[in-house]
Amino acid sequence: PGTSPEEVEQDINRRIEESVIGNPGVERVVGVATEGLGQVNIEVSPFADPDAVLDDVQNAVDRIENFPPVSAEQPEVSLPRAASEVMTLAVSSSVLTEHELRLAAERLRDDLLALPSVSLVNLKGTRDREITIEMSEEALRRNGLSLSEVSRIVRQGSVNLTAGELRTGAGGVVLQTLSKRQVGEEFLDIPLITRLDGTIVRLGDVAEIHDGFVDEELVLAVDGVPAVLVQINATASQSIRDVAEIVRGALVDYPVPQDVTIDVWEDRAGPVADLLWTVVQNGLAGVVLVFVCLVVMFDLRVAFWIAFGIPLSFIGALLLFGPADLTLNVLTIFALFMLVGIVVDDAVVVGENIAAEREKGAGPLAAAVLGARGVAGPICVGVLTTAIAFIPFLFFTAGALQLLGIIPYVVVFVLLISLVEAFFILPAHLSHQRKWSLRPLSDVQAQVRAWMKDVGNRVVVPVVSWAVRHIPATIAGGVVVVLAALLLLRSDLVRMVMFEQGNSANYVQADLSLPVGTPFAATLAAAERFAEAGHAINGQLEGTSVARVSVMAGHSAAAPRERRLGDRASNRSHLASVRLHLEERPLRDASPNRIESAWQRNVSDVTGLEGVVFRRGAFSELPGIAYSLEHEDPQVLRAATTELRAFLENLAGLYEITDSLSLGKRHFDIDLTEAGYAAGLTPADVAGQLRAKFHGLVVQRIQRDRDEVKVVVRYPQEQRRGLSELNTERIQRPGGGEVPLFTVARITERRDFATRTRIDGNQAALLSARADTAVITPIQARALVDENLMQKLMAKYPGIKINPDQGARAEAAMYDTLGVLVPIVLIVMYAIMAGFLRSYWKPIVAVAGIPMAFSGAVFAHWMLGWDFTAISLFGVIGVSGIIVNDALVLLDRYNTIRREDAQLPAIAAVAAATRHRFRAVILTSITTLLGLSPMIYERADDLIFLVPLVVSIFGGLVFSTLFTLIFLPALVMVVEGRRE
Repeated sequence: PGTSPEEVEQDINRRIEESVIGNPGVERVVGVATEGLGQVNIEVSPFADPDAVLDDVQNAVDRIENFPPVSAEQPEVSLPRAASEVMTLAVSSSVLTEHELRLAAERLRDDLLALPSVSLVNLKGTRDREITIEMSEEALRRNGLSLSEVSRIVRQGSVNLTAGELRTGAGGVVLQTLSKRQVGEEFLDIPLITRLDGTIVRLGDVAEIHDGFVDEELVLAVDGVPAVLVQINATASQSIRDVAEIVRGALVDYPVPQDVTIDVWEDRAGPVADLLWTVVQNGLAGVVLVFVCLVVMFDLRVAFWIAFGIPLSFIGALLLFGPADLTLNVLTIFALFMLVGIVVDDAVVVGENIAAEREKGAGPLAAAVLGARGVAGPICVGVLTTAIAFIPFLFFTAGALQLLGIIPYVVVFVLLISLVEAFFILPAHLSHQRKWSLRPLSDVQAQVRAWMKDVGNRVVVPVVSWAVRHIPATIAGGVVVVLAALLLLRSDLVRMVMFEQGNSANYVQADLSLPVGTPFAATLAAAERFAEAGHAINGQLEGTSVARVSVMAGHSAAAPRERRLGDRASNRSHLASVRLHLEERPLRDASPNRIESAWQRNVSDVTGLEGVVFRRGAFSELPGIAYSLEHEDPQVLRAATTELRAFLENLAGLYEITDSLSLGKRHFDIDLTEAGYAAGLTPADVAGQLRAKFHGLVVQRIQRDRDEVKVVVRYPQEQRRGLSELNTERIQRPGGGEVPLFTVARITERRDFATRTRIDGNQAALLSARADTAVITPIQARALVDENLMQKLMAKYPGIKINPDQGARAEAAMYDTLGVLVPIVLIVMYAIMAGFLRSYWKPIVAVAGIPMAFSGAVFAHWMLGWDFTAISLFGVIGVSGIIVNDALVLLDRYNTIRREDAQLPAIAAVAAATRHRFRAVILTSITTLLGLSPMIYERADDLIFLVPLVVSIFGGLVFSTLFTLIFLPALVMVVEGRRE
């Protein structure tokens, strides 16, 4: 502790970096050095085994000679493991001391760990325990002692040693001394000095012994009441809902100590349950709407089993989650919604084809067999190509994008079950003779079917005929639509915001950072100012928005990936977090977004802050505007970073602009003078004595229950607080006697960067900002930087490297991955479809509808006023599966008609195939739109992120219907008509 970032970089980080850079499986090495702490973050390459890389890195670090330095602790090499936070409890009391409050929290932790299925419980917001032995300079001189001698005596007097075994006739007897102390008061009677007259000076006679906490400043309070947090986590194989229910059940009858309150500080399981219930409600409403749509056209039996097949496919897929070690979470729910259209399409196509066979006069059983068999080929191929389209998600490895790797598994399960349901369960139920519909419902169904047939003959056929007779105009119209969609994106009429911040209903949090070295009192005052501003929100917004406010000063409660590297492992006096715990709806009317905006306005006048990061809920995306700058000259690096930061500060809509080049604490460099060397001193002598007095010497480490407690010998606190103590400090000479420090050493003051960063062995600086998407998007901001500044910086500072970082780097990595894998996926899909359709050009026609689906999604976002996000893109992928399915079924029908009548002109065959597929295409679009329609009006905090997905599916379905019924026949005739 106290070692400058420059020393940490030279003595620790550089040596680790040199040992791991270039190792197999190592993609990127980022080293960050802060005061007394060195961290090296290693990113694993795609396809590499993280556990194997962990072993290689551990071996590489172990092989470093003379490492770590004498004054450093042993390095810890670890791989982040999956553990889901279930809930965090706040143990608070305004009466108990810090020691008593921690004991209550420890007792709760131990009781929770004794519960079944609860195995991960940690304490947060509390200082580590420590036993300090404090001796003043006067006491040391009076007894002729030094701190190093005291530490040696204490170490020898607190020890358990085995003296061997005495082998007697009656058996072996072990000899040992048991003198190791466990609590502070046991150290009082350790003899320090034994005089010739037999008198003994014991440690307790000349030293103050405190069995308390480490010498750090940390405050955690909930609504002004001191608290300790007890965090309960679930392992990767556990359900957070199950663990939460066990914990809640235990708290019902838990004997809470007197003057102690136990509250839920954060609950991750509760919102998940609410989210699932909301999804179920929307899903049931959608199924009802689908059933109502189907029942006006088909027999009640057919309509019921088609509609019932949709939730059945999802339920069947959920049954496969357990064996595949998948959980029901936001991402899997998202994947299920993305596949609604494809599941509806499969069920409707099979059901409609069976109904069509019955209308032709086939018996129930024959119609079920013929109907399912007639579309089995194209649907199976469509499902297979859709599953292949999701393969790139398996290879997203940048940041949070790697979580998307579970989506392909969900896709495969859902599509597999939907095939089983569509070709086995559904036909079995539709093979019965008896109909369910009675008059007058049967009459209405007959009229609707007749009307649909009439529309097909009087509207669809003429439109198709016109399209295939005016192929250039038809294709030109499609090209214009696609170009118009691209123009909407290019002109920012539809803005692209790839990654947006979440809108969880749990809490809003502000993570404060003041200049490094800021006194703790100033940090606490700033945090309390934020807390007051949070309380004021209840009087500014409708309803009751804020339930309670918690403050943590001296430490950051930010999620690990949101903290700057180097702030993770220890408390910092310049850091604080303030959390607004929100009321549940309907008590709260305002959204977390509005609450955050109101809070930001309330604290706009708070000064002295280096940075503030606001976040809503447990998850927050990395900054979308972030750069890493690399150059060997620190001055060039600082100048370029300052220039880039100034440019970003002048862009409207950007906030939370931070860089890694802030100044750190003041440092006093102590250099021996010639007089010091003449006195027989060495730099090690001086540094060792000063370290012992001001920082302390660790005598031993005691394992007390679950905690490791250090025993430290040092000066009393009052002699370690001011510069006057340093100026009057006396240094012991090797031959005896003392000299004043200022006579043997020169003291100079300097300030270094608080953080020193290296990327792949190169000196670097990090710069990031967030964008208010109502004003400017990250893509727009980065484009302005590229157009107006990037080339100037490159020319002004030769040799500098500027690369995207954090969220921008993850986005670039996603594009790079897609750039490699998408062509491969398209080739595989083309080969499968070409083999099925027995044609080289028809697969191209089948996938030509994907740009149309994309265009429809863009137009829908424009009309409804939504930004186009990564979630929107997934909606396009979902619609693409529908459009390929429909195209394959139509092309397969076209091939069948041509095989049955080779003399039939292509224009007639394509018109007949379109007329035959018209009803199924319309039904798929209408039923899917109705099934998802409840979601498009959903504004719940936890589900609003799904709305862009639904908007994409809505717009894509409308345009895919137009493509299938109009543009696809024209594309078929481009080749077939030329042949004829």
